Amino acid sequence: MKYELIRQAIIERRSLTGTYDDCSRSFSPHILGESAEGRLCVIAFQYAGARPGGSLSSAGEWCCFDVEKITRLRENEDRWVAGPIGERPTVKEVAVKA
Repeated sequence: MKYELIRQAIIERRSLTGTYDDCSRSFSPHILGESAEGRLCVIAFQYAGARPGGSLSSAGEWCCFDVEKITRLRENEDRWVAGPIGERPTVKEVAVKA
């Protein structure tokens, strides 16, 4: 189950790779929760892969993924990336679960 894989990756500080919006993405999950619309989502720092409509910054970027839309999700061997905390998305609209 995707929820358990993401939850465990947050606890153990492991990075994941999956497909989202038809793009392969490698990311470190930080917060798992529920959006205001009731959708399970994960706030993560994407450090490699692609993004629709443009390339990923060489420094990486913060993302909020709808968990149900992530496919081919798996752990990878990359180190967990903290990302710049000052730029992390706010979680006012997310009920935190992990």
